[in-house]
Amino acid sequence: MEFVDLKVERRTGTGKSVARKLRQGGRIPAIVYGEGEPIPVAADPKSLLKALRTEAGENVILNLTIVDTEEVTRKAMVKGVQVHPVTGIVLHADFLAISMERPIEVEVPVELVGVARGVKEEGGIVEQILRELKVKCLPRAIPDGIQLDISTLNIGDVVHVKDLAIPGGVELLTDREQVVVTVAAAPVEEVAVPAAVEVAPPEAAEAPPKEGAAKETAKPGAAKETAKPGAAKEAAKPGAAAEAPRKPSAKGRPEKE
Repeated sequence: MEFVDLKVERRTGTGKSVARKLRQGGRIPAIVYGEGEPIPVAADPKSLLKALRTEAGENVILNLTIVDTEEVTRKAMVKGVQVHPVTGIVLHADFLAISMERPIEVEVPVELVGVARGVKEEGGIVEQILRELKVKCLPRAIPDGIQLDISTLNIGDVVHVKDLAIPGGVELLTDREQVVVTVAAAPVEEVAVPAAVEVAPPEAAEAPPKEGAAKETAKPGAAKETAKPGAAKEAAKPGAAAEAPRKPSAKGRPEKE
């Protein structure tokens, strides 16, 4: 178990305006709780992030020194860090004061070791379903992580929480039947089948006219009936076309001497 020293300063003011001034000065507001009344403090975000980058990660135990009228050092853990969603800048932190003689509940990571046989020989895929376990133990017994060797796993194999090797002195709180990791077959790429194109049937060739129909169309009687002589004479009558000029009346003729 690793211990990291971190110094913070007690602050008297609270609220958004105080927090804004702290951040402008390169510090962040934080709070220490767990034993007695919560204590508002100001912390250096760079020192805090450095402490969290150790092998213990978020479960690192701090020698937290609170500077006030006098310095007080106590054991503590980081229980929460608020980060700006866009810039990634640390905005706030919560510290939990702990006793080295009392068990605490923490979450530890599950670390996969090796390459699964089903991946190396059969082209499968490792799917890690559970990445953290919830455990209870004394602060000194907190493991950095729970390692799982997956080198013997084939496609279709499944590892449950109950199959993990838990260190002595650590009480497992996560459901023992929960799946931790499995090896699945690689998905088969489906080949898109082009849609069938409907082809319109060819238009049937126009049948030649029947011989009888052609003769019927060209009947001599039909042509003669169209060109009847009587009809032509009747159309050519002088009276029909225009009224004939009247002969001069006898009254109008000059008398012979």
